[in-house]
Amino acid sequence: MKIVLVNKYFYPRGGDCLYTLRLMSLLQNNGHTVIPFGMSHPNNIRTEYDRYFVSYIDFNDALKERNIVNSIKVVSRAVVNFEAAKAMSRLIDDTRPDLIHLQNIHHQLTPAIVFAAAKKQVPIVWTMHDYILACPNDNLLRDGRICVECLSGKNYPIVLHRCKKGSRGASILAALERMIFNPRRLSDLVSKFICPSKFMAGVLQQTGIPSRKMTVLPNFLIPDNTITTGDDYFLYAGRLTMEKGVETLIDAFGKIKHCKLVIAGEGPHGDYLKAKVAKFGFTNIDFIGYRPPADINKLLSGCIASVVPSICYENFPYAVMEAMAAGKPVIASRIGGIPEIIDHRVNGLLFEPGDSDQLADMINMIWNDKTLAINLGLAGKEKVVNEYSGEKHYEKLFCLYKQVLANRYDLNQEISSPERAVISKIFVENTKG
Repeated sequence: MKIVLVNKYFYPRGGDCLYTLRLMSLLQNNGHTVIPFGMSHPNNIRTEYDRYFVSYIDFNDALKERNIVNSIKVVSRAVVNFEAAKAMSRLIDDTRPDLIHLQNIHHQLTPAIVFAAAKKQVPIVWTMHDYILACPNDNLLRDGRICVECLSGKNYPIVLHRCKKGSRGASILAALERMIFNPRRLSDLVSKFICPSKFMAGVLQQTGIPSRKMTVLPNFLIPDNTITTGDDYFLYAGRLTMEKGVETLIDAFGKIKHCKLVIAGEGPHGDYLKAKVAKFGFTNIDFIGYRPPADINKLLSGCIASVVPSICYENFPYAVMEAMAAGKPVIASRIGGIPEIIDHRVNGLLFEPGDSDQLADMINMIWNDKTLAINLGLAGKEKVVNEYSGEKHYEKLFCLYKQVLANRYDLNQEISSPERAVISKIFVENTKG
């Protein structure tokens, strides 16, 4: 089978990138031809299809050049990327793929490539890594708190509240993108949406995407066969942002100073968190900054347990899976898709989001009962091996691919609404040549 695999980036940058690269290897190892498509970037893996990749744009850098021409260029790329649509059309003509598997495409590649593929009548499968179709800010958060105002299809709340990076301009762009590529319209053109968690599927269903268009397929990992005993520290590995709940974690360790916490990661909330630790003199908390994946694996192998204290609706976080795959117990928030991975007191521990007292109790529980820690870690690793292996993932994904190809139909039959016709006309006029 010939599959176009699409993601903004093709190097280890985040969870979506890791999944994409792992899936690429998994499909190739099972005899499929994988054709990558994304943005050019110096860190990308090199492939024979690089010539189809679209020019790289970093919106933070691009917007520093404050002039009208540059602003229009950035805006057009962020909402409807005609360069990406043209490149996708050319790639399809040249390679004749069986299907297209999308990953993370918004803001840089944009869903314009969905229209390009649909125009060529190539079936599309789309794995959702965040809540971008439900929330223009992609994380169902506003000012660090859960927000579901846009679930019903409203677009004005993101502009009203400046949800996107606190910027009115960026928020207008996000709202405009959703107005053009709303979930119902996109669901007409996509054969199947893959949701790593049941929670994600439930959220997308509230946007108007039919349940028949969705399937739940968890992410996968290839676990290490070794299990190491823990050292003297608990580990948080991830971004230092408000929604990750690291402040709750710091508050918990402020109450149990006999336990050590290592925080690996950077982010916009980092300075605030470090200042708080310094202010209260929490000497048992150590910030070690960003660490590459290989170093994180070493930190995981040496820790007592990993903590995932998110206060946002996590989808199916790799932070949980990677710790379980390493045979380490995970203490995590009972939120989003996390309870679908962790069975409380069976292969990990769950606490209520933002509850530092409850989190402190669970940290003490692991610290005081090493047998419990070992048993939870072993059970977690067993679950990853039995349910989230590459073999299991491929088996289910390949069945889905075959189902999509067997049920392929003329996508133009579903493109009928007047507003969609107008957008299609604009799209065709701008992607000629």
